[in-house]
Amino acid sequence: MFNPFKKNQAAEVQDLEQPDTVSGQGAQVVGDTDYEAEENLPAPPAGHPLPARLAGWLGRHKKLVIAAVVIVAAAGIISWRMRAVPAAADAEYQYIRTTTLTKGSLNDSVTVSGTVVSGDEADVTVSDSVKTYKVATVEAQVGDTVQEGDIIATLDTTDLEKQIEDAQQSYNDTLQSAQTSYDRAVDDYNTSLVQHDNNLIDLQAKIDQADQSLADAEQSLSDAKSKRDAAKSAYDTAVSEYNSISADFSTIKAQIDSYTTAYNNASDALNAALAAWNAVKQEPDPTTVPAEGTEGTADTQDSSTASPEYEAYVSAQSAAQKAEQDLLTAQNNCSITSRGLYGYTAIEQAVNAAEQAKTSAETAYNQAESTVKTAETQVETAEQQVKSAHDAYDNEKNYSTIKSKAQAVEDAQTKLEQAKRTPDNLETLQDTLADCTLTATMSGTITALDATVGSVCAGTVATIQDTDALVVEVTIPADDVPGLETGMSCLITSDATGDTEIAGTLTQIDPVANDQGSFGAKVRVTGEAGDLLIGIQAQVEIIKSQVTDVYVVPIDAVATAEDGSQYVLRKTGGEGVDMTFEQVTVTTGDSNDYYVTISGADLQEGDVIRSSADLTQGIVTTTDPMEQMMQAMGGSGTPGGGQAPAGDRPTDTGGAQASSGGGGAPGGAAGGM
Repeated sequence: MFNPFKKNQAAEVQDLEQPDTVSGQGAQVVGDTDYEAEENLPAPPAGHPLPARLAGWLGRHKKLVIAAVVIVAAAGIISWRMRAVPAAADAEYQYIRTTTLTKGSLNDSVTVSGTVVSGDEADVTVSDSVKTYKVATVEAQVGDTVQEGDIIATLDTTDLEKQIEDAQQSYNDTLQSAQTSYDRAVDDYNTSLVQHDNNLIDLQAKIDQADQSLADAEQSLSDAKSKRDAAKSAYDTAVSEYNSISADFSTIKAQIDSYTTAYNNASDALNAALAAWNAVKQEPDPTTVPAEGTEGTADTQDSSTASPEYEAYVSAQSAAQKAEQDLLTAQNNCSITSRGLYGYTAIEQAVNAAEQAKTSAETAYNQAESTVKTAETQVETAEQQVKSAHDAYDNEKNYSTIKSKAQAVEDAQTKLEQAKRTPDNLETLQDTLADCTLTATMSGTITALDATVGSVCAGTVATIQDTDALVVEVTIPADDVPGLETGMSCLITSDATGDTEIAGTLTQIDPVANDQGSFGAKVRVTGEAGDLLIGIQAQVEIIKSQVTDVYVVPIDAVATAEDGSQYVLRKTGGEGVDMTFEQVTVTTGDSNDYYVTISGADLQEGDVIRSSADLTQGIVTTTDPMEQMMQAMGGSGTPGGGQAPAGDRPTDTGGAQASSGGGGAPGGAAGGM
């Protein structure tokens, strides 16, 4: 079965033994004959269209295909019937599939077909660090065709694995201690920081309030000054107006005063003459009294009218009337034409109004000046409040305890980073463990092998050779040419070679399209050709881009939490169906139909990941698989309320671990992304 985590390998077929029991040791799932047929199904190479990849194989395994279709249909019905029923809280697991986390790759490719038209040698050697280790298994024979990275032989690592386990435990303990210290330092710092930040927020609010008060005071002062200046200007104008009209009025008044004096004098003379005449009229003259029965005038009746007093009175009255008329004439003739004032009364009223305006303007100016002084005092007070608020904020900002706790966090983080570094002894042991797996250093045919179980290897263990150099001439549709360039890696398959994928390199793309609008191209065969013969048809997968050195898991292994984050289930203990898991948050990346890349700070190579994050996968549904199938097909409920696995099956490790081809999907990690 294809292993997506094996570096530089496209696909691999493995056979899995069928488990025997329900709990702990694995369980029979569908049926002995059916499962054997399913296990022998080869995985289609990644990135190729299913019809093209399986065409040859289907022709050679018609009966097997029919049996597999029947099994898949029955399993689909069971799965459909059971999917709506949630697993019981105490459900028993029939099996749990897992996959071991290692670095792998995913490919983005273009698949084309063409015709084969038509070596290098490498040794597999044992490193000095493991020359004393005995051979545990031999996985290949002379004449076998291998791909680069295929296992040739393994060495006995029992003692080495125990040393690695002890070293790993010591490393984990040190890391955990450093992590705990760091977490405590962070918590302490965060607690103080929250209080510190809250204080700063309050103090900043006071600064803002003080700044606003200062701005308001300054605006009030500015407004007061503007009003004062306006009042001063109005006052100056009123004074100037009053002084000007008062000067004009003084000139006119001086002229009118002479007439007024003459009038007053004439009035006084008139009053004196009237008084003298009145005195004479008190005693009438008898000679002037009219006879009885006759009428007479005042002159005839009052002899005083002929007196000197009366004449003086008449003369004084005439003089007074003339003086009054002269005064009125003089007053009426008064004018200030530049101001549009005519007549003494109008001018006098204008002077009085100017005086009142001056008085009012002076009062307004004095009030405005007082307001300015008050506003200046308020500005000074607001400036002092601003300074006090800034001083309090700066004191809190420079709080030394925060700095010391921040330094404690940095120190704890430094120790944690140091603790995360893999110890040299553990790295050495892990490197030694890796050296105990002897893999093919190139793709080709094994022509020599010097390894037997129980022996100690020294020097060269196997020799691998590339027997031929072939070229596949292909035709690339115009739509697929953009993005392609010479030097790209390719994978070559054919009916003659079955499911074996042969490495190649794109060496040429024609610059001009043919009559059909496609472009000719050539792919040099760089891998072991095997049954790839000249003249046969071959399919070529041109790898446009490749995501390498990434963790790859089955798509079903990734689930989404309620908060939208994604996670996988990592093994924490137990074996078989008793394994326990923990959620590890991950970030997904590129994917194909079956696999997805994941990353996360908590992931480590070698982590055992549950192949399906759906916890209902693998739950026991019945003790009799055939009864389960018949119940599902007959419409009855699923026993135990469990959910049948959708295309999943247990592996040869007691139902605990399956191949890393996840989600029941055939095929490998390579393919279009």
